[in-house]
Amino acid sequence: MHLPIGYNEQLVTPKSRRQTAAHWSFIADQKGESIILPDGCCDIILRFTLDQQNQPTNLTPIITGPATSPYHVEYKPGDGWAGLRIYPANARTLWGAQLGTAQDHILQGEAAIAHLPNLAKLLQNLQPNSDIHTALLALPPLQNTDNDRHLVHNLIDLIHVSGGQISINQLAQNTEHSPRHILRTFRNMVGLSAKLYARIVQFHRALNLVQKTDLSNAEIAAECGYADQAHMIRAFQKFGGFSPSRIPINLSLPGLPVI
Repeated sequence: MHLPIGYNEQLVTPKSRRQTAAHWSFIADQKGESIILPDGCCDIILRFTLDQQNQPTNLTPIITGPATSPYHVEYKPGDGWAGLRIYPANARTLWGAQLGTAQDHILQGEAAIAHLPNLAKLLQNLQPNSDIHTALLALPPLQNTDNDRHLVHNLIDLIHVSGGQISINQLAQNTEHSPRHILRTFRNMVGLSAKLYARIVQFHRALNLVQKTDLSNAEIAAECGYADQAHMIRAFQKFGGFSPSRIPINLSLPGLPVI
């Protein structure tokens, strides 16, 4: 296995591969805990433990639904995860008829294999010298053939470019579709409302500015489109479980394209 210690992530260029947004891994070298922040995406994950030869054992497949809430993960040395972050427009392709109840839902072990049988073949073919990322990327693509897939791709891009500061009416005007069609199509394909997805993107942009600039919280709230500083604090509590002035150091940050 060829995965480095710590958290590593590689973004996949959205225009070239609309199935996967990123592939990532985390291997712990000490005991600890991380806060996994929501990104509105689904993941296909392999959890494992390194043996004395640094080979993965006790592999457990995991499928997550669209994430909207933070959760805590405890780990000890040698615990590891490797995953694919699925592009949001492929959530329905991954979850099918279950997408309506998949928000913040997790399938593990046999339940994950039953939902995505190709995981069983992946586990069978994984050898000691295998690269887990390569094995995950070799899973059959989640082919989204919906007629509205290009519309949802465009909507997601518009939300990210705006930093989450775009209304449903503006999305409708930019794509020449009715607001009703926008709302229905986005939820049916992504598993979240367009408004909730935009709020997650808005939160990540604000968090990025808090961590990387010298702007005051009031200035960041205004820059990111919050009504006031109190509004931004409520968003931080909802999506992170913390306030802008008390950001934990043990965050796992998805590499979202925040502007």
